[in-house]
Amino acid sequence: MTETGSRIVADVGGTNGRFGLAHFVDGQEQPVIDSVKVFSCNEFAGLGEMLGAYRDELNGSAPKIAKLAIAGPTTATKGRMTNLGWDISADDIRNYHGLDQVLLLNDFGALARSCPYLKEGQDFVTLKDGEADPAAPISVMGPGTGFGVAMLVPDQDRYITCSTEGGFMAFAPASRLEHDLTEYLRAELGYVCVEHFLCGEGIARIYRFLVDYGGGGDRNLTPADITRRAAEGHAPACERAVQLFLSIVGGTAGDIALAHGAKGGVYLGGGILPKIADMIPESDLLKRFVSKGAQSSYVDTIPVKLITAKYAALVGAAVA
Repeated sequence: MTETGSRIVADVGGTNGRFGLAHFVDGQEQPVIDSVKVFSCNEFAGLGEMLGAYRDELNGSAPKIAKLAIAGPTTATKGRMTNLGWDISADDIRNYHGLDQVLLLNDFGALARSCPYLKEGQDFVTLKDGEADPAAPISVMGPGTGFGVAMLVPDQDRYITCSTEGGFMAFAPASRLEHDLTEYLRAELGYVCVEHFLCGEGIARIYRFLVDYGGGGDRNLTPADITRRAAEGHAPACERAVQLFLSIVGGTAGDIALAHGAKGGVYLGGGILPKIADMIPESDLLKRFVSKGAQSSYVDTIPVKLITAKYAALVGAAVA
């Protein structure tokens, strides 16, 4: 690690913006993250305003470098936050705040960049053992406000990060129930993509479908209500919604692993899965992950990890 000094780092999704300071310490590969502050996106008109609020928190001691990971397609200087409708210019933010450098990157690209620095038991848990090939790509994906997808491609002694918009690929139902679910949503939205199910609102969509499909239940529950009641038990529609959500996570992760050739491993992240991790062992997530017909044996060798660190993407932003 040749990085020195400190910088502002951020991971801004469709719901919350997480800001912190990253410090590089001699002899330590992973940057230290501190002074973390979480803001609600709906309280701000744009990323520059949110950055200003964080700089105010630092009482004039803010570094002159900012590396900002955002949920949406980006270049180093321009980006668009799909779920908020924010168009972002790094140059405008740099000039307004008098900074030396502002770098934009995709949020799941930042999460992917963090993976080589994460420690098992501290930052992630293993859901499925396997044989990781160090010369093969690593897939990183997961549900939050949307569904993020990125890939790490090994290049000698480093990784190249490839951010994608894989959450917007068409959803492929794998059962009669999922077919009916897809058609139920198609009547409302037309095009049905993976992200329509694999996000917070996706849990609510699945739940409402099951309520209508099965003929009972309160259609007005929030995603948080649904996952909480599912964890508590005694709420069959909620439990079934979360189990179907996890099944779709597994099937989608397996599809992406096949497309990426992710023999280096799969990391699942995002804000939802760590909160319902206790329900994963009883779900079909891993069964669906490996159920890929003629290529089931190919996928079965791939290890699957669940990122549990709250601010892993801040680490990835720091090392970008």
